[in-house]
Amino acid sequence: MDIGIYTWFGFSYPFDKKIKLIKNAGFHSVMTWWGDEYNEINGSKEMEPEIIRNNDLKLENTHFSFTGINSIWEDSLDGQDIFNKYLSYINDCKTFEIPAAVMHVSSGDNPPPYGQLGLDRFKRLIEKAEKNGVFIALENLRKLEYLDFLFDNIKSDKLKFCYDSGHNNCFTPNIDCLKKYGDKLIALHLHDNDGRCDQHLLPFNGTINWKHIMEQLKEINYKGVLALEIDAQFIDVSQEFTIAEYLSEAIKRAYKLMEN
Repeated sequence: MDIGIYTWFGFSYPFDKKIKLIKNAGFHSVMTWWGDEYNEINGSKEMEPEIIRNNDLKLENTHFSFTGINSIWEDSLDGQDIFNKYLSYINDCKTFEIPAAVMHVSSGDNPPPYGQLGLDRFKRLIEKAEKNGVFIALENLRKLEYLDFLFDNIKSDKLKFCYDSGHNNCFTPNIDCLKKYGDKLIALHLHDNDGRCDQHLLPFNGTINWKHIMEQLKEINYKGVLALEIDAQFIDVSQEFTIAEYLSEAIKRAYKLMEN
């Protein structure tokens, strides 16, 4: 199984040098962020796919920016703007040969009610993804009923699921999201926490039952990338590790997961 990592993992470092360090640490693939929030750190997002491929890494998927995502359910200018932004992002995926994108479908504890307007927008986004040959993977967050609503009402081979272990542990600990949505799984965001909040810790530094998760992945015959979404700044360990040491420890934890 290939091992991947999100390109932001808590260290501010030039993107091209960070990609080289990821490659040198032994990772096979990366996930990126598709938004303009981190341009000062990473540079233009449009430059990233070439840098990644020039370093013989696979670009597994990108994560669409979720700033303002709740408005996609609302009849407002903001709602129309974010819908148009996602249409353009799906076109970007085709242009830059990014096979899949991860999306949030709500934010926080009190998003607007899901309904027909938002459903129609998501249907049109998936239609665009179908035309462009791009998978859209919806991620588990606090409000799983939004995922249920979309999965129940949109039938498409391009609509998939991204499993986030940290979100499952701290937001919906009594629901087995892999069992619930595993038949749609194409992407992983693996990280740990203490069950109280989203911390993006290295695996085995929190309370997640990793043996159960790995057994679930085996049971559903998951063949994709074992992808880490860790972040040294959530619980600041950036003073304990150099960037190279952190990546080295991360890949050791990934192989330890596979031992399960």
